[in-house]
Amino acid sequence: MGTVLPKMKDVAALAGVSIKTVSRVLNNEPHVQHAVRERVQAAVTELGYVPSKSARSLRGSRSYSINMMCHSSRSNYVNTIQFGAVIACQQRGYQLTISLIDTVEEKSATDFRDELKILMARSSPDGVILVAPFADDPVVLQVFDELAIPVARIGPSLGPEGRVRVGINEREAAFEVTTHLLELGHTRIGFVRGLENQAVTEERFQGYKAALLEKGLKPDAKHVRKGRFDFRSGVRAAEKLLALEPAVTAIFASNDDMAAGVMMLANRQGVKVPEDLSIVGFDDSEIAENMWPTLTTVRQPLQQLGEVAALKLIETLGQSVPPVIPPTILPHKMIVRQSTAKVRTPV
Repeated sequence: MGTVLPKMKDVAALAGVSIKTVSRVLNNEPHVQHAVRERVQAAVTELGYVPSKSARSLRGSRSYSINMMCHSSRSNYVNTIQFGAVIACQQRGYQLTISLIDTVEEKSATDFRDELKILMARSSPDGVILVAPFADDPVVLQVFDELAIPVARIGPSLGPEGRVRVGINEREAAFEVTTHLLELGHTRIGFVRGLENQAVTEERFQGYKAALLEKGLKPDAKHVRKGRFDFRSGVRAAEKLLALEPAVTAIFASNDDMAAGVMMLANRQGVKVPEDLSIVGFDDSEIAENMWPTLTTVRQPLQQLGEVAALKLIETLGQSVPPVIPPTILPHKMIVRQSTAKVRTPV
């Protein structure tokens, strides 16, 4: 005998409200008391209630799905955010769908716009979650404006107001890890930038510069190298930085994947970490704890970023006038591990 699925009346009975109130909460309608909304959502979770898509479609044109647009399926950053968004969507009776597409720079703007419009027409999401590089892309944002699809952006600090935006204080976090290196006595600190089409690249660089200036040090252009947020670009940047005379004694890579590339190149060249070279990264991805020596880095609350972005996006759906949402800044944390140490000799 099959399992009997819970019904809306069961949710109403458990929450102590009417079926109409349950319906209003599930449809994210305004003017429902916060305590009542929480009671209904708790009952939904406890019972494992899933609203019927066919029944909901009769009440309107909403699909009760959220789409997350990504450019990579192998990114720990993206995958952890995605996991958080899945949890939030399931709690609210939504389905998270994933779109993997190429970035704008790999095709013409016209082709990219057409691809996006076709993709959205096929999936008909109620809203979209964007991570870098799409969260910063003006073409992407313009297309969603034209389609009147609400958007939640994760990571960027720049761009239009009025949309859901969730992130950390990138500049402050970069300032903290650079200050950590300075306090260890390092003054020749290399910096590896990320992709130039992402706002976080400049934000982290500005945090690095600000820390140097606060200590009375002038940022040196030859200590700064371009990267692409991937392992190989970290290796290439390290080749340049470690060939300098005098040598840098520390390198701040703008994410953990590039920091891993820096560390591999240092090991290949016989440069001891952290005795000869301190290395810091950014993100606290899985690789940070699994490399040797373990990596000093900045921990972003990646799962929480996905959860909060999805929840705030869902809260805006179904409202006749989309609200103005102030940016949500979540806390970060510097994680000091074995890849940093005091400079061997005063410089």
